[in-house]
Parts: sequence; C-alpha cells; structure tokens
Amino acid sequence: MAISAATTEHRRTAHTEPSFAHLVHSEWIKIRTVRSTLWCLLVLTAAVIGIGFLAVANRNAHADHLGPLPIGELVIRSHIGLSLGQLAVVVLAARSIGGEYGTGLISTSLTAVPWRKRWLAAKALVVAAVALVAGVLLSAAAFALLYAITPAVSGPVMHPEVVRAVLGGGPYLAGLALLAFAVATVTRSSVGGIVVVSAMSFVIPVMSMGVPGFDGLLRFLPSGLFPGNAGWAIMQPGPMLNGLSPWAGFAVLCAWVAAGMAVAAYLLDRRDA
Repeated sequence: MAISAATTEHRRTAHTEPSFAHLVHSEWIKIRTVRSTLWCLLVLTAAVIGIGFLAVANRNAHADHLGPLPIGELVIRSHIGLSLGQLAVVVLAARSIGGEYGTGLISTSLTAVPWRKRWLAAKALVVAAVALVAGVLLSAAAFALLYAITPAVSGPVMHPEVVRAVLGGGPYLAGLALLAFAVATVTRSSVGGIVVVSAMSFVIPVMSMGVPGFDGLLRFLPSGLFPGNAGWAIMQPGPMLNGLSPWAGFAVLCAWVAAGMAVAAYLLDRRDA
C-alpha cells in the first residue's frame, strides 16, 4: 500500500510539472508584453543603424581622396553603433529578472514554478534568444546599409571572416545579455545588473587603457579579459590589436557567462524566497 501511494504521488507530480517548453513560452509572453522590452530594442536599433550610418557618411564625404574602403574597415564601422546600443540590451536583460525582485513577483513566480533552476534556465534562454536575434538582424542590416551607400569597397563580401564578423553581433549581445541577467539575479536588482556589467564592459577596460596605474593591466589581460572587450573580438575581421583572436575572445565571454549563471542558479536555489 505504501508503494502504491508513493507511486501515485510520483505520477501526480510528474503530471503537474510543467515542461521546459511551457516555461519558455510563458517567459516569452512575459518579455514581449513588457513595454521596456520594446523601448530597449528601439534604442538598440537607432544606435546600431543611426551611428553606423553617420560613421560611413562622414567617410564618404572624403571618398574621392581616400579611395575604396576596405571591407574589414566597413565591418568595423558597421559595429560602431553597437558599442553604445549594447547598453540597451544590458538594461533589457537585467530588468527581465530584476523587475521580478523589484515588484515582489519573484515569490509568485517561484511558488507557481517551484523547479527554480528550470525556471531560471527558461527565462535566461528567452532573454538570450531575443538578444541573439536582434543582434544578428541589426548587425546584418547595418552592414548592408553601409555597403550600399559606400561608393567603393575593396574585398570579398562573402569571405568567411567577414560573414563571421558581421553576424558576430548576435552571439556577442546574447552573451552580454546573459551576463547582465546573471548579475541581476545575484544582486536581486536591475540596477545592480546594469551597473556591474556596464562597469565591466565599459569603465574598467577604458581605465586600464588610459588611466595611469591601470594601463599595466594590459600586460596580464590582453585587450582586457573583461567580458565586453573579450567578447567584442568575435565582431572583428581579424584578431584585435594586442588582444585575443575572435573565437578565443568569445570563449572568454562565455566563461564569464557560465560562472555568472552558475552562481545565480545556486543562490536562487538556496537563498531566494
């Protein structure tokens, strides 16, 4: 009889446990119905397309004296807007989880879905997917626009390194979004995720390159092993100056993400309500 009761309880639990696909669908509905998601994507679009256009338009004004624009330089110019627009992705990712803590909905979410790590993975997957698709589409669109308005470009457009660099905006933004998501989970705050990842991606690398006393870090951290600088390598046609190769840099970003998500999952399981 005891075995029968245990078996019945196991079946009831297995029957009521939501599938991972259901959790992903639920989180997708959440993120696409939040107004801040739309605004972040609009800011990202304006930055990538607008700043990229200005970067090439200024060069085109002197094209007669400069000659054809190398394809590698065109790729680099097409990503200039991403250096500012990535902040919108950090905000989007941090708010996706930090907003639940800020409003107190985290208790409701974890009560409805007690399988915490599965819930966290589903939410992280949705955030990463949004950043990945947005990054790929906008990076390709910016490159196509800049290529169309540039009078003369030298170099093969479909070279594997060019294609990888152009589309690299997607994986880079996905990785950065996951890092912001993880930090916001650890700090239980949208602001915490935004501030920490912004500092790691923008402030510290700049200080290490230009502030006395910090420039020596570059001897130990080629191009900075900070996530922003390292991950940016995947969007370069070749190795970054004094830095990492494209895939090595992206691997460093992935290592940051893996560490951050591991800590976030542990704390969510052990600490949060």
